[in-house]
Formats: sequence, structure tokens, C-alpha cells
Amino acid sequence: MFKKNYEVARQTHCVGRKRRTVHSVHQHGFTLIELMVSLVLGLVLVGGVLNIFVSNRETYRVNENLTRMQENARIGFDFMARDLREAGQNPCGTKLVANLIRKASVIPWWADWNKGTVIGVDGSQNRVDIVAFGTGTNARVAGTDAVLVIRAGQDEKIVTAHTPATFDITLGAVTGLAADDVVVACDLKNAAIFQIGTVDNASKTIKYDSNFANLNCTGAKLGYPAPVSCLSLAEKTLDSGGMLSKLTTSFWYVGIGTGGKRSLYRTRIILKTISGVPTVTTEPEEMITGVQDLQIEYLTRNVSTGTLANDWVDATNSTSFIGATVAATGNWQTDDAATQPNQASAARITMTLQSEDNVGTNRLPIQRKLIHVVGLRSRDSSL
Repeated sequence: MFKKNYEVARQTHCVGRKRRTVHSVHQHGFTLIELMVSLVLGLVLVGGVLNIFVSNRETYRVNENLTRMQENARIGFDFMARDLREAGQNPCGTKLVANLIRKASVIPWWADWNKGTVIGVDGSQNRVDIVAFGTGTNARVAGTDAVLVIRAGQDEKIVTAHTPATFDITLGAVTGLAADDVVVACDLKNAAIFQIGTVDNASKTIKYDSNFANLNCTGAKLGYPAPVSCLSLAEKTLDSGGMLSKLTTSFWYVGIGTGGKRSLYRTRIILKTISGVPTVTTEPEEMITGVQDLQIEYLTRNVSTGTLANDWVDATNSTSFIGATVAATGNWQTDDAATQPNQASAARITMTLQSEDNVGTNRLPIQRKLIHVVGLRSRDSSL
């Protein structure tokens, strides 16, 4: 009996030991080699994920910069094209414009409507009277083209009455008008450019006699034409229903913008009275960032035959559509058919834009050169 119980106990002990032995074998950890292999595989997986993330991020940055450049180009072309298409236009569409503005007996360049409402400026020509070449904020970048545009503004007022004897024009509203403003008033017969002397808000009446304003011809009669000497001015009574708006002069150029980077600028030519003296000032507006270069070429047509030129020319071209005297100043005009055989009919604008970030394959900014053609309206085809 004892022997039997002993055998049972011994067998049970042995089974227990086997069970413990088997259990201890299944509980051992990873070896060093297994851990190193696992780490390597994990790093390869994480590296792949990071590479995909970085590639997608770079692709997004490139696409974002390209999209921003294209949007800037679209906006810049749209603004410039709108100004150029409206050059030389007035609310009534008449081509007969009497200019009464004089400064020291000379029509100032910013109001010389009949000599030209689109004036090209080549990249080699420094217009210090408007915006000079320089490296400071708002200065023009040397080597880039520019263009001056003269037109009637889009703030038209309706003429309800005109009394030439007292130099009074009554309008439907005088909102936005002030003394010393230079305006264009017109009906279907002709238009006149003159300076406002006073504005009466109560009666909605403006006065324009030279006794009130400093730039008008003596007598300030609004008939066409207005001789350079301001003598023998023709009388004119604006028809009821005529229109009046401010004269708008803009200068488009590439300048130094915020942070020293280049931008597309539009400078408004503003007439202000300082210490009783009419003074021309400029108000630069930074329109589009990232514009590195601006080049403008012009297509001309013969005024007599209507034949278009065979090629585009720049603003310094003196044989196609300007006289030698004008060429010496580096300007050309689109409308003075009496002294010019040819007239500009279109402008080809080449704008070079640059991305804000260094997203090129060489880790530099991306540049794109885009071209836009704008048809120029001729006053000869107007009423």
C-alpha cells in the first residue's frame, strides 16, 4: 500500500515538473537579433510614410504657388486691360474734346488728352516726373516697361442744367466731387476738360470759371476746340442729360513692394491744392505681388488706310507712329492723327511672375512668363 502511494506521488511530481518545464519554455522573450530586425523594419515603414508625406507636402506647395501666380496674373491683366480699353473714352462717347486745362500756358502732361491717352514708356526711360527708378519702396524697377493711361472715371454724374453765363453746372448729385477736381463734362456733341472751382452741396451745383479755379483757360468756355493760346474760346451749353466725371490718370509699372520684393503698381495722378497752388501728387497702389518684369509692345494701324503693321514695336520706336520731337522724350501717343500717320490699335503685355516660395527643382522660386493682348479703342470710331 505504501509502495503504491509512493509511485502515485512520484508520478504526479514528475508530471508537475514536466508541466512546469513546458510552461517555462513558452514564456521566454525576443532575442537581440529579433529586436534589431523589428526596429529596422519599423524604421523602413516609418521612412516610407514620411517620404510620402513630404512629397505630398512639396507637391501641394508647388501647386499652391503656381495657382497663386496664375491668379495674380489673371487679376493683373484684368486691371490693366480694363484701364487700357477705357483710355480716351468719356461717358458720352464723343471724340471732340476741348481741353481748358493750362499750367503756365501749357497743357500739363497728366491732362494732355488730345495728344495721347495711352503713353508708352520703355524700360530704359526714367520718368522722374511720375515715378523714378530706384531701390526704395514704391520706386520703379529699372529695365521694366510702363504705361500712362488717361480716361474719364466711372463716377458719372447726370447734368440737369448748365448756365454758361454764370459758369454753373447743376448735377443730379455732387457726391465725391470737390473744389480743384479736374473733370470731363460731355453730351453727344462734344466734351470738355476743366477744373472745378467750387461745389455747392445744397444746390448740387459746381462753378468752373477761371476766377475760381487756377488751371482753367480765362473765360472757361466749353466749346470745341480749345486753342492752345486759350483765346477765342467757343461757347458751349451742355445738354440736359449730359454727363460729368473725374479725369483719371494712371501709371502702371513694376516697383519695389513690401519686403523689398517686386510688385505690379498703379499710381494715381492726383491734383491737390497746397498753399493755394495746384500741385500734382502721386498715390502708388501695390496691386499684385510677385511681378518681376513688365514688357509692353504695340501694334499700329495707318490712320488713313486702316492697314495694320506687320509686327509689334516697343515704346521707343520712332519711325512707325511718333515724330522725332516726341521720340526724344521717350513717349508716344495713340490719338493725335494730325501729326502721326499711325495709331496704336493693340497692346501686347508680357508679365513675368515669380512664386513666393523656393519650390523649384533647384530650390529657387519658380518664374512664369505670361502674355495678354489688349485691343485699344480708337476715338476716331466714336460718335
